[in-house]
Amino acid sequence: METASDGNFIRIVDRLGLDFYVNGLRMTDEFMVVPNLSESVIIGATTLQKWKIKLDFEHDTIIIDPRVAKLKLL
Repeated sequence: METASDGNFIRIVDRLGLDFYVNGLRMTDEFMVVPNLSESVIIGATTLQKWKIKLDFEHDTIIIDPRVAKLKLL
Protein backbone atom coordinates (compact mmCIF):
# COMPACT_ATOMS: atom_id res chain seq x y z
CA MET A 1 0.00 0.00 0.00
CA GLU A 2 1.37 3.44 -0.89
CA THR A 3 1.69 5.95 1.94
CA ALA A 4 1.19 9.70 1.96
CA SER A 5 4.90 10.09 1.22
CA ASP A 6 5.29 9.69 -2.55
CA GLY A 7 7.12 6.50 -3.48
CA ASN A 8 7.01 4.98 0.03
CA PHE A 9 5.10 1.76 0.58
CA ILE A 10 4.07 -0.41 3.52
CA ARG A 11 3.49 -4.14 3.34
CA ILE A 12 0.16 -5.49 4.62
CA VAL A 13 0.70 -9.10 5.67
CA ASP A 14 -2.83 -9.97 6.81
CA ARG A 15 -6.24 -8.62 7.72
CA LEU A 16 -8.57 -9.75 10.44
CA GLY A 17 -11.83 -8.88 12.13
CA LEU A 18 -11.47 -7.97 15.80
CA ASP A 19 -13.68 -6.90 18.65
CA PHE A 20 -12.23 -3.96 20.57
CA TYR A 21 -13.37 -1.81 23.46
CA VAL A 22 -13.46 1.97 23.73
CA ASN A 23 -14.77 3.48 26.96
CA GLY A 24 -16.25 0.09 27.86
CA LEU A 25 -18.24 -0.27 24.64
CA ARG A 26 -17.58 -3.29 22.44
CA MET A 27 -17.06 -2.56 18.76
CA THR A 28 -15.85 -4.63 15.83
CA ASP A 29 -14.00 -3.82 12.64
CA GLU A 30 -11.42 -5.11 10.20
CA PHE A 31 -7.75 -4.43 10.88
CA MET A 32 -4.75 -4.63 8.57
CA VAL A 33 -1.60 -6.27 9.95
CA VAL A 34 1.45 -4.17 9.06
CA PRO A 35 4.87 -4.99 10.54
CA ASN A 36 7.13 -2.36 12.12
CA LEU A 37 4.66 0.47 12.65
CA SER A 38 5.42 3.06 15.33
CA GLU A 39 2.11 2.24 17.11
CA SER A 40 0.55 -1.13 18.00
CA VAL A 41 -2.86 -0.16 16.61
CA ILE A 42 -4.00 2.73 14.46
CA ILE A 43 -7.74 3.30 14.17
CA GLY A 44 -8.47 4.97 10.85
CA ALA A 45 -11.05 7.44 9.61
CA THR A 46 -13.34 4.69 8.28
CA THR A 47 -13.67 3.11 11.74
CA LEU A 48 -14.16 6.50 13.38
CA GLN A 49 -16.95 7.32 10.92
CA LYS A 50 -18.56 3.87 11.12
CA TRP A 51 -18.87 4.05 14.91
CA LYS A 52 -19.40 7.84 15.02
CA ILE A 53 -16.36 8.22 17.27
CA LYS A 54 -15.28 11.80 17.91
CA LEU A 55 -11.88 12.88 19.19
CA ASP A 56 -11.74 15.81 21.59
CA PHE A 57 -8.13 16.96 21.28
CA GLU A 58 -8.64 19.88 23.66
CA HIS A 59 -9.56 17.52 26.53
CA ASP A 60 -7.65 14.47 25.22
CA THR A 61 -10.80 12.32 25.26
CA ILE A 62 -12.83 10.06 22.99
CA ILE A 63 -16.55 10.75 22.60
CA ILE A 64 -18.86 7.87 21.67
CA ASP A 65 -22.64 7.87 21.67
CA PRO A 66 -23.46 4.54 23.40
CA ARG A 67 -26.71 4.28 21.42
CA VAL A 68 -24.72 3.92 18.17
CA ALA A 69 -22.67 1.01 19.54
CA LYS A 70 -25.79 -0.66 20.91
CA LEU A 71 -27.64 -0.43 17.59
CA LYS A 72 -24.74 -1.79 15.52
CA LEU A 73 -24.14 -4.77 17.81
CA LEU A 74 -27.71 -6.07 17.78
